[in-house]
Amino acid sequence: MNGNMGESVKLVLQAVQALFNPDTPPDKREDANRWVINFKKRKEAWQVANIILGQPNLGREAYNYAAFTLRTKIMYDFQDLKTPELRRQLRDQVMKHAFNHVGDSVRVQLALAVTMLAIHMVENEWQTALKDIVRGLGKNPRTAMVLLDILTMLPEECVNRRIRCRRKVQEHAKETFSKDAAKILGVLKTYMHQAGANVQLQKKVYSCFLSWVRYCNVSAEMLMNDPLFKFTFQAVRKEELFNIAVEVLTELVVLTADMKKYTPAVRILVPQILSLGGKYDAALREGDEETCKTLTRLFVEMGERYMPMILAGGTEASQAVAILLKCSSNPDKSIASMTFNFWYLVSRKVTGSEDQKLKALFKQPFMQMVVRLKNVMQYPPEVKQVSDDRQALDDYKRYRYFAADALVDTESVVGIRPVLHVLLKELQKEWAAYQKNPQNWQAVEACLYCFRSVAKRVPANESEILPQLMRFILTPMLEQHSALRYTSTLIVGRFNEWINSHPDFIQPLLNFVVKGLQHNLLLVVSSAAYAFNYVCLGCSRILAERFMGPLFQVYTRSSGLRINERKEIVEGVTCVIGKLPKHKYREALTELIKPLAAVLQRAAESKVVNDEHKTQVSHALDLIAQAFMTLPERGAEQAAIILSQLKGLLDNAMKRYLADDALMERVCRCWKYGIRATKLHFKPMLPPLLHQLSQYFPKYPHSSFLYIVCVCVNEFGAHLQYQELLARAYKTFSEHGMSTLKTAEAYNQKPDIVGDFFDMQKRYLTHCPQIVFGSELIVHVFKCALVGVFVGHKDACSMLMKFFATFIKSGAELQHRPDRIPNSGPATKMLQSIMINYGERLTTGLMQGIAGKLPSSRIDFVIEVIEVT
Repeated sequence: MNGNMGESVKLVLQAVQALFNPDTPPDKREDANRWVINFKKRKEAWQVANIILGQPNLGREAYNYAAFTLRTKIMYDFQDLKTPELRRQLRDQVMKHAFNHVGDSVRVQLALAVTMLAIHMVENEWQTALKDIVRGLGKNPRTAMVLLDILTMLPEECVNRRIRCRRKVQEHAKETFSKDAAKILGVLKTYMHQAGANVQLQKKVYSCFLSWVRYCNVSAEMLMNDPLFKFTFQAVRKEELFNIAVEVLTELVVLTADMKKYTPAVRILVPQILSLGGKYDAALREGDEETCKTLTRLFVEMGERYMPMILAGGTEASQAVAILLKCSSNPDKSIASMTFNFWYLVSRKVTGSEDQKLKALFKQPFMQMVVRLKNVMQYPPEVKQVSDDRQALDDYKRYRYFAADALVDTESVVGIRPVLHVLLKELQKEWAAYQKNPQNWQAVEACLYCFRSVAKRVPANESEILPQLMRFILTPMLEQHSALRYTSTLIVGRFNEWINSHPDFIQPLLNFVVKGLQHNLLLVVSSAAYAFNYVCLGCSRILAERFMGPLFQVYTRSSGLRINERKEIVEGVTCVIGKLPKHKYREALTELIKPLAAVLQRAAESKVVNDEHKTQVSHALDLIAQAFMTLPERGAEQAAIILSQLKGLLDNAMKRYLADDALMERVCRCWKYGIRATKLHFKPMLPPLLHQLSQYFPKYPHSSFLYIVCVCVNEFGAHLQYQELLARAYKTFSEHGMSTLKTAEAYNQKPDIVGDFFDMQKRYLTHCPQIVFGSELIVHVFKCALVGVFVGHKDACSMLMKFFATFIKSGAELQHRPDRIPNSGPATKMLQSIMINYGERLTTGLMQGIAGKLPSSRIDFVIEVIEVT
């Protein structure tokens, strides 16, 4: 050992001692921790770790640190070992350390080190790795555990993507090791015989067996002839080996999923697995959740992998289905939900078949699933009430969503009417229990949630169950419980189409919903606004004929609600307005917009702009935008009249709040949806709006301004009379947009500008290419786009690549259809010049993006460009 290396070893040992000495002051311990972490990154750490592991009596902490350092260096810095000689020396040293250090923590780290060396070197420099490891560590009983550790890790690390080595190296290692699978099974058989009553050794052997079955290409034929295969059925009966034995059985089921190919193995496995049903029953009685979960995973795997057996029927299939029904009834929702994918797969097979016997075979099991799924949807007794804290119930809701999907799968097999009958019967039973003890509301709410889950499967002409459900919802006692009212209100919204076909229910149910808007629980208020909107959507024609006055009363009284609920109500009322006759349409729309315009008018007259002022303006703009977004096309002319009356207020708001991004976004949303709602009737307002935006954009480059231009191009780009106006806008917004995006940093700092700027370019190319190719600006736009080719933001990258793709496609179309724009000759030459001068740079950028300069999630955007080149 040279002097410098000896000093490094000394420093490491001192730092490790300081780190683990309980008397070390906290600040010194933190310094020591930082030092040892940083030391591992240095090249000399290789040799220092080796030296420490080779010295006697240094203490567990020192050996742990050295072994961990060595393993980490091999995992991440193997490329430091430049020559075969260095790699062979390290291999020999690590094997020697593995032989000498048999303590648990050090042993595991050294086993990992040997494993990763074998993976790295087996292709060229250590082709006998597996043989050498078994020979070197398999003769001495004291090294049995480290050998089994290595043999367990070898298959696992061949698929570990955290190792810094080429994928092909790992794949070759896996293929090489798999060739010796029979020999390894022989080694494991020997150790199992030697284990006797040593449970720890038996577990090690089974863990290793599981690893080879799971990750290596071990054939079912080989396993069937192996004593460990047969011993697994004994091991699963032993408490100490139960978990690992069930894991082995699960992997064997996966391995033998091709039932025709592995019929003999399946015939052995199925009865053995089914015989564990009694153990599941016992675990359920004893409240042993872990055993239930372990066995459920096995039963589900068997059901899914051996689906042909399940569908064929017979004694074993019936037993399997019965066991899975029990698992679906487990009070632990996480266990019950594990079966849902099995039932989904069966439902798809049954509904996709014309075999009536198959449908009859599974009708009863699926009918039994209805009540089981209701139980999964039920909140546990400890949930005393729903609250506005939605996160508090997130865990329960996740399982409710799973169960709701499974209920829809069930309905697809047995039909909606039988499901409704069962649910109504359950609801009546649970309601009777609730009336005796109102504390137990959870089961009633679960029944209601089930009805809500299958709402879209119920035909509008259903006349037996739904009338009873709706009358139940109107029960006064139900209204008094907030959780029951909440779910019942959502049911009303979900059944809007059914309600439309049963108009006698519209008024009482709408009154029920509206009453919920005054509830003290925000969750109920939110559900009431949602239901109001959906009832308006589903029953709009009837409401327009009979209930316009009451709807406006609701709208007027909603001003004290939160903005989200107000938007729901505005959307609902606007939807109904859309069904009014033409002579009433404008009057109703005016009545809707009038109070919102009044808010903007008062704000325009106010000299104080504080948070309350901004909130009021923001809400009014949101609601105006919501109204225009909801209006139908048939009212475009009337909408244009209303929008023209609002124009002065919107112009004033735009001018006053130019420096406020949030308010400017809302003003622009009003214009955006106003333009879409009014179509060509917007044309008198188009010139002043574009002129206004052109004036403001150079100083206040809001991305929302660009999006308004996009909408204008969409609506007016194909009309010749607007070409000059749109051309001026293109020049202004292109020039100032490019001035904002001069550097790659600007692209990453202003992704909203990037997205909307190149969306505008794309829309001009699509709707009015003559403007784009009639200007030299497109050359500069293309160069500007190349600056941001590596922009990381998802939406910005997507739109930039769409621009490139659209540009290339437009160029190709122009060559094949020169009549697409007048005097196309200069435009064609300009296109050719752009591609000649910048095409290579674009291609290089795209290739570099795919190679790693862009996140992997952006590759699809790049491919979209490549496909059109």
